[in-house]
Amino acid sequence: MKKILLLLLFCTCSLQAQITKNYQKTPLQQVLNELSESYDLIFSFSNETVKNKIITLAINNTPLDEILTTLKTLTNLNFKKISDRQVIVSAPNNKVEVCGYLFDETTNEPLSYASISIENTKTGTIANDDGFFQLGSIDKNTIITIQYVGYKDKAMKASSFKASSCPRIPLFIESTSLAEVLIVEYITTGIDKNIDGSFRISNEELGILPGQSEPDILQSIQLIPGINSPDETATGIQIRGGSPDQNLVIWDDIKMYNTGHFFGMFSAFNPNVVESAKIFKGGADPKYGDRVSGVIDISSDKKVPKKFNGGVGVNGTHADVFTKIPVAKTVGLILSGRRSYTDVFETPTYNALSEKVFQNTKIVENPNQAPVPGEEGEEDDDEEEEREEAIAENNFFFYDASAKLIIDASENDKILASTIYTNNDLAFEINDDEDLITDDLEIQNKGVSFSWKGTKLDHFHHSLKAYYSKYDSDYLFTERQELQIEKQSIRKNTVEDVGLDLNITYDLDTKNSFMLGYQFSNSEVFYTITREAEFETPINESDKVKNNANTIYVNYKFLPKNKSFFNFGIRTSHYSIVNQLYIEPRVNIEYPITNLLRIKATGELRYQPISQLIEFEDTQLRLENNLWIHANEEVPVLKSTQYSTGLLFSKKGWNFEIDGYYKNINGLTSVTNGFNTINNDLSTGESIIYGVDVLLKKKFKNFRTWMGYTFNDIKYTFPEIQEASFRGNNDITHNFRISNTYEINDWEFSLGWLWRSGAPFTDADLVNDEIEYGAANAKRLPEYHRLDISAIYRFDFNKTGNWRGQIGASIQNIYNRQVPISISYRVDDNATTGEIELDKLQQESLGITPNVVLRLYF
Repeated sequence: MKKILLLLLFCTCSLQAQITKNYQKTPLQQVLNELSESYDLIFSFSNETVKNKIITLAINNTPLDEILTTLKTLTNLNFKKISDRQVIVSAPNNKVEVCGYLFDETTNEPLSYASISIENTKTGTIANDDGFFQLGSIDKNTIITIQYVGYKDKAMKASSFKASSCPRIPLFIESTSLAEVLIVEYITTGIDKNIDGSFRISNEELGILPGQSEPDILQSIQLIPGINSPDETATGIQIRGGSPDQNLVIWDDIKMYNTGHFFGMFSAFNPNVVESAKIFKGGADPKYGDRVSGVIDISSDKKVPKKFNGGVGVNGTHADVFTKIPVAKTVGLILSGRRSYTDVFETPTYNALSEKVFQNTKIVENPNQAPVPGEEGEEDDDEEEEREEAIAENNFFFYDASAKLIIDASENDKILASTIYTNNDLAFEINDDEDLITDDLEIQNKGVSFSWKGTKLDHFHHSLKAYYSKYDSDYLFTERQELQIEKQSIRKNTVEDVGLDLNITYDLDTKNSFMLGYQFSNSEVFYTITREAEFETPINESDKVKNNANTIYVNYKFLPKNKSFFNFGIRTSHYSIVNQLYIEPRVNIEYPITNLLRIKATGELRYQPISQLIEFEDTQLRLENNLWIHANEEVPVLKSTQYSTGLLFSKKGWNFEIDGYYKNINGLTSVTNGFNTINNDLSTGESIIYGVDVLLKKKFKNFRTWMGYTFNDIKYTFPEIQEASFRGNNDITHNFRISNTYEINDWEFSLGWLWRSGAPFTDADLVNDEIEYGAANAKRLPEYHRLDISAIYRFDFNKTGNWRGQIGASIQNIYNRQVPISISYRVDDNATTGEIELDKLQQESLGITPNVVLRLYF
């Protein structure tokens, strides 16, 4: 019997040993079917798994286990032998569970609130207090990017998470910067607070905001307590009681003298190419100069794009396009452009905005088929017919364009070249076949910049920047009769600015740095004004006034391990226009009392050699009548002394901050800040500002709510106007805002309510055909409030996320409450009676304003 069994076993082995096959580009399913017969096996698989699998395989007395290993290599499929006769064929699992703990490589401390994102998608998460994050199960070939301000970005393949379920991941301090974010998501996603007291707005991360269907940098920063715009515009930003012209606004190192479109209703900066904005309410580094209030430093993208991408969009006022192009591995180009279509088609959005912008101007007073001013009254039928033939036409549009070249010259050197051009063009015409009255207003701001930043020997950092900026505002009023010029008025203002900045920073260690810098700028200012005069006889004209500014600045930063912050700087400038030297010390300190509570304080002295005056007397078109002028014998250099102190509490999504501040600005003039012409003679004075900013914010999973409150007490002292001090024009005593956002799946919703005190104004009467003013700013306008809402839906065209889009809608002032937000006066002739009358011009607030946006990304 034993001999028989041995004989059978020998015969079986002999049969297997004789299996020889040679497959050339043969379907895998056919190979498996034949192997099943040859080896007496059962292969279990789905047709979808082996579909389109073609292999080349030679079998010559090859053991089965070796064949299965070869098949796995050739097909990238799993061949699992679950018994002597059965093999399961399955596709590999490409999904990986991604999670981890982030920590500082040096201190071993967890990095709370770091950003973790999945490449080429808008999907991501934020690390919690312990530095832990979890993305769930994703494809093993996906690239994960980890970002934390002040640290080097880290890119990891999802497959690297297989070794450990939730590994510890170290991040390394960025050698080129000691700055770090103190609070991520200070108000909402994309608005963070830096340890130096400044605020960082990241456009790509910015969440939905009340009343905004898409981001606007200058509108967004108004959510921060202490920053507001009493005239409801994006550009009318007042920071802690300062006027808009007292803010330093920079775009890619270019000083901007005009920052808005549609006469300030929204910013002139295309948000789709904005990387981030850094905002200082106070305590700015000494490298920022020539302005006495806030700093708004806006930067477009600085990274070379890895692949070609871009987007297009259209909303209620304009359309835009942008592209990011990888020219080479280390060279990138970013292009953008926007243009309004308001000169072709008028939407409800445009109508609501134009009603506010053009009120109290001839554009509103003369709609189509309207009478020409001064022709009202009793007329015969022929004159009436002529009046009806007079047609008024308003042709208004705006556009902007920008370009940026990015060169990674080496691992430690980056070169940037940027340019921007903005334009607003208004042409208003009244034509009755005999008389032609035209108003032409064009506002331009163009600029170009170059910068080279690099690191040497890990501790030395150099920065070389140069810029050119030119601002032009041209207004021309012409009245023609039978093609002959009867009257002409001109208002022109030009600023041309060239500057250079060179600085070197030395890092003593990871916590101490010392900076030494030099700045030079040459600015030329020119203006001219005529009123209903012959073309060649200006009433007021300046020569081209030049100012050379030479500045040396020094700064020392200390960031101890307890996450406190000490910044001491000094800026010394010489202005040729007044031939004087100005010294500006700066101090900025934050110190943690506990892990949850911090105290802070700032102090600074600042000077400003250029500012804006308001040209009140032009009765033709009261739009953009601000004139940039240099300091002179009548207009002094502005001087600001300011201090602030406060407390900051932060814990698990709760943020509470309170700041008290004092600001004294000397060198104000009676035509600065829109000061009413109580006295036609230019007089100088000062403002003293006391204020408190309060913020309370909490995040509950997908719901965020924050409340901001600002108290301001602004007193003006102008002895030539009034012996006693009086309230400033921008004295908005109480300003309260509550905002809420909610995210669910691909939807985002936001609702916000704003309430504030009315602005003060000066009452007036007509005495002997002249305006007689009462006590300065003794009365106050009604309180102001409005409710805003917005919603955004995001969608993908395919699973890769390469083509995606969003639809947004918003409504400002849902309940359509309109109140006067400013009052001015002018004397006018009554066309019927011929008597002199006093016109009280009330600037009404914005009415209900809807907007929609469609945006596609590729």
